[in-house]
Amino acid sequence: MVTVIVVLGALAVFGASLVVIATTQQAGAALDFQGVRAYHAARGGLEWGLYQVLRNGQPCAAISGQTVVYGGNLAGFSATLGCVSSVHEEGSSPVTLFTVTATGCNQPVCAAPPAPPPLDYVNRQLQATVGSN
Repeated sequence: MVTVIVVLGALAVFGASLVVIATTQQAGAALDFQGVRAYHAARGGLEWGLYQVLRNGQPCAAISGQTVVYGGNLAGFSATLGCVSSVHEEGSSPVTLFTVTATGCNQPVCAAPPAPPPLDYVNRQLQATVGSN
């Protein structure tokens, strides 16, 4: 009788530990998926910012602080942009360098993480530097 109770207790502990491991793995996989979505939000924001400075001729000041809000598969995500420009001489002609930074997250604005951040908070930041004459 004692042996049966010990074996049942050991099986109960083993079963409970499997449930905890499975739950933790599921939560980790969900956060990984959210991280991928934040990456794509940041990438879309970066491309939008680069388009604005290179094709639309917008100055960095016009896009810094702008937030791109997404719908569809990225609903609930946004990208906040930052931009810095500097002029350099290459040979005898000036070249303007634009450094665009995009932070994608699952909050309305991604400038800084909320304090304290929620347990499901994710963000990704991308940066690109491009030149234009």
